[in-house]
Amino acid sequence: MHSPQRHPGSIDFEPTDLSEARKVLDLLPDGVVDPTTTAEFWIGRRRKPEPTDRALSGSAIDWLVKLPRIVRPTALSEQYPRIVNSLAHAWSDRQRCDELLASLRADQRNRRKGFAPAIKLEVERLRAFRTTIR
Repeated sequence: MHSPQRHPGSIDFEPTDLSEARKVLDLLPDGVVDPTTTAEFWIGRRRKPEPTDRALSGSAIDWLVKLPRIVRPTALSEQYPRIVNSLAHAWSDRQRCDELLASLRADQRNRRKGFAPAIKLEVERLRAFRTTIR
């Protein structure tokens, strides 16, 4: 069998699947650690803790009471009062509230587990309810 003639300086190519090639491009070089997997990375990016991080604010409690019982985020309030405080504050600003609810639905923190199913359901109910309000 006759092999094709090669020209000096030419590059040999190997057929490959596009999805496999993309996976290879997403890999970090040997010896390089993904900084988003380290605790130090996230600690340096967190905002300074505030008193309202651990308890519901008065305005958040007022907001919760005004919500229909079916959409009231009780588990979120108990486990993440800081988030409920932020939602209550943003509720009257449609764009800001929609952005906040969207960010809660899609975890952007790489390799984090995200919310428990009950919390995800509450966030989704709030988002759906928010779309019905002018």
